[in-house]
Amino acid sequence: MEGFSYNNKKLHCEQISIEKICKKIDTPFYLYSSKGILSNFNALSNKLKNCNVLIAYAVKANSNISILRLLAKKGAGADVVSYGELIRAIKAGIPGKKIVFSGVGKTDLEISKAIDHKILQFNIESLHELHTIEKISREKNIKANIAVRINPDIEAGGHPKISTGKKTDKFGISITEALKVYKLASDSSFLNIVGVDMHIGSQILQIKPFNNSFKKIERFCKKLESINIKIKNIDLGGGLGVNYSDKKNVDLTKEYTNLIKNIYSSTKKKIIIEPGRFIVANAGILVTKVIYKKKNDKKNFIVVDAGMNDFLRPALYDARHNVKHVIIKSNKSNSDFFDIVGPICESADVVAENANLDSDIKKDDLLFIDNVGAYGATMSSTYNSRSLIPEILVHKKMFYKIRNKMEADDFIKLEKIPNWLK
Repeated sequence: MEGFSYNNKKLHCEQISIEKICKKIDTPFYLYSSKGILSNFNALSNKLKNCNVLIAYAVKANSNISILRLLAKKGAGADVVSYGELIRAIKAGIPGKKIVFSGVGKTDLEISKAIDHKILQFNIESLHELHTIEKISREKNIKANIAVRINPDIEAGGHPKISTGKKTDKFGISITEALKVYKLASDSSFLNIVGVDMHIGSQILQIKPFNNSFKKIERFCKKLESINIKIKNIDLGGGLGVNYSDKKNVDLTKEYTNLIKNIYSSTKKKIIIEPGRFIVANAGILVTKVIYKKKNDKKNFIVVDAGMNDFLRPALYDARHNVKHVIIKSNKSNSDFFDIVGPICESADVVAENANLDSDIKKDDLLFIDNVGAYGATMSSTYNSRSLIPEILVHKKMFYKIRNKMEADDFIKLEKIPNWLK
């Protein structure tokens, strides 16, 4: 974890103990280290400083406006997939010229707003989308910047639900069809071809898929040049994975950035990358506390106050995260194995299986789930009419609530009973 460490057996985020924060903020809550986020960003930017590279942070990973602001101040751009994400990026200080708009289902409204903000490029995913953007651009009498997202039909090796670069996936356009789309776009007076785009998946922990896909996009760029279509930008997408297990220590940063340097040196075009998980995952934890301890004939259970509505990844992706004590009380010899479960009325509400914790763990003891900075808060819901939990950002000795808790009453206010039911 970046930005977290134990000091005198108490977990700290930067220079402040989690125990101290818990005296001010009720659990459960998300906690992020600004130092950790910037350390991850710098791990990429420093290695690529001599290349013309835009790090367009994938907003979907963690869209809190304070985190976007933190990255904007370092010069980051944004990869957005909705109008909501676009507005968040703009309000955080990321200019339109550093924003790319991805996604297979861009609405007319989203396209119109993005054109108004003069974004760097739309990553087009279908012929129908191309026609829609051209139509709206014509109505506005403004040229829209476009790139076509190609589907290279490459197995990325991650979870099937986050694979995006195979021909069976809904994303992108086949290389053969993409050439036809570029030719059509080149005939329009309201479409400005600026780039080519690709994104093969998420949580990739091998360099081979990147190497194979980058070679394909280089070859495709040469095909475009052969038909006199010139581009400025090569968008390589994201996908760089992180270590969720203590047993793994995979760091592709050097190999990954070397591949990018090679493409830049051979093409001299602007390179765009879209890291999300890599920037924020290990810079965030979810702090929770024990509600009950129970046992049956088969297992020991710890019931905590954070549920799958707060953190969906284990239920949705079978993701495995470590659960540990905020305050270490005993040696491993006094430990036991527990399934950590939440309060949601679903058997899938399991945070971790066979977590090794103190055998004398009790009600109100503080625990934390590690590496939840990405796809944690952004995927949370109000299932079982539960609250949306707070988000806290730490900077050195200071912590700040960057999202307030949203109670059930806050959501009920959005609902109305029709007259015929009164």
